[in-house]
Amino acid sequence: MRFFLHPVWLVLLLALALLTTCKKNEAPPDYNSDKSKLKALIDSVTLVYNAAVEGTKPGNYAIGSKQPLKASIDLALQINTGTMFTQEAVDNALSNLRRSAQEFASRLIQEVSLENLLAQWKMDGNATDASGHGHTGQLKTGWTGKDAATAVDGATLPVGTPDRFNRPNMAYRFEKGANIEVPYDASLNPQSFTISVWLRRDSIRDGNYILSLNRWEGFKFQLQTNNFMFLTFKVSNTVYKDVDSNPGVIPQSVWTHAAVSYTEGAMKFYINGVLVKSVNISGTPITLPSPVNLVIGNQLPKSVYMLTSGDFQYGGENFFIGSMDDLRFYNKALTDAEVLSIFTIERSL
Repeated sequence: MRFFLHPVWLVLLLALALLTTCKKNEAPPDYNSDKSKLKALIDSVTLVYNAAVEGTKPGNYAIGSKQPLKASIDLALQINTGTMFTQEAVDNALSNLRRSAQEFASRLIQEVSLENLLAQWKMDGNATDASGHGHTGQLKTGWTGKDAATAVDGATLPVGTPDRFNRPNMAYRFEKGANIEVPYDASLNPQSFTISVWLRRDSIRDGNYILSLNRWEGFKFQLQTNNFMFLTFKVSNTVYKDVDSNPGVIPQSVWTHAAVSYTEGAMKFYINGVLVKSVNISGTPITLPSPVNLVIGNQLPKSVYMLTSGDFQYGGENFFIGSMDDLRFYNKALTDAEVLSIFTIERSL
């Protein structure tokens, strides 16, 4: 009886024979590995790991960041202390730990675009500019009344109020024309910008002004009747750009993070760190020909309003009613990720 091997089996047998021959001729593994670089990296990364704190504030690492790094350190330690690892295995462990350390470093929470932060009013019982640029404001009263003929001084300054964490006097409440007036500086009239603020509005009104530099003659950021955010800026003597955040609404009596940005070609609105509207829009914001002080919580400084006819004639109550906190003003349009970072940093203590 004759037996014939199928061609496939012949190929497999030949391959097995070759593999056996190769293994017999292979040199034994070399475990005499240089681990000095791996040990040095383990030591330095472990120091960083031990000092790192997870959290939501600048200087913290994002929550959940330490566990993957610890796993990489543990794996590197096994190879470093083991006796049967080739140089290739050691080098792979070194590369893996380096990658993990780089990824961990990218999870460090940092202050957002400090080089572009024009002013930061934390409103922790004062109107000091925390950015270090000296744009400290003064608490002021403002006009109330439906028109110039009936205007009276509201006789009310911004007053300390509990913030979104219920800490007393760590935010400001605005009503009856109360405002914060910031001396004019050319840097406060940028061509690209972002405004970020925490709001607790207590009324529904057209003129809920948040931040204004000579109203529509410069730029103004406000809430309107439908509680949409509304940004206006002037680009020439006859051309104005204005957009609202519809459908994004600021709720009543709830602390809410609101932000708006503009740069050539794009205006964006955010609520609680989420982009709610983006509009393609062009034009360069005008530089004011005559300085007018920046105002938080009102349309204009009380001293600029005119109770007779003129460009600055008082035309009714255009001031914020509610509470504000942690107002930031940047001279660039922040990215979506940067706005989200501000919200993440500021949403908790």
